[in-house]
Amino acid sequence: MKFYAKVTSNDLTKALASISAWDGKTRLAVENALQNGTKAVARGANQRVAQRSGKLKKSIKTGFDRRKPEGMVRAKTPYAHIVEFGSKSYTVRAKNKKALTIPGGSALVLRKSAKIPARKGRPFIKPAFEAEEPKIVSNIRKVLNK
Repeated sequence: MKFYAKVTSNDLTKALASISAWDGKTRLAVENALQNGTKAVARGANQRVAQRSGKLKKSIKTGFDRRKPEGMVRAKTPYAHIVEFGSKSYTVRAKNKKALTIPGGSALVLRKSAKIPARKGRPFIKPAFEAEEPKIVSNIRKVLNK
């Protein structure tokens, strides 16, 4: 799942756009502040994520691109977006076979279609980012004002 969250501070956005004009020490300090903020968002997402088997929690990873500079927090399970955003109800129909095989207790149930109910979203990455955004912005402002 890719989830993009942008910092809403216009001053900070302009400052990050002109990062190539900074000296090496300032650039490194800003990159460190962004990287630490990215790790804090990942920790917050780990605390907030809904758990069944723990696979989703284990799949939360961070990344950082020094060229842009840009931090990334992502969940690598194929169903992470459904947990984060929810889904509407839909019907699954058999495509290549005559029936779907649905495990049901001690016996298998065969059906032509199955209705998957709607699911509410249980966000974990967005609230983590929203909680950390003011700290990230203030840390970068401290670096830039030195």
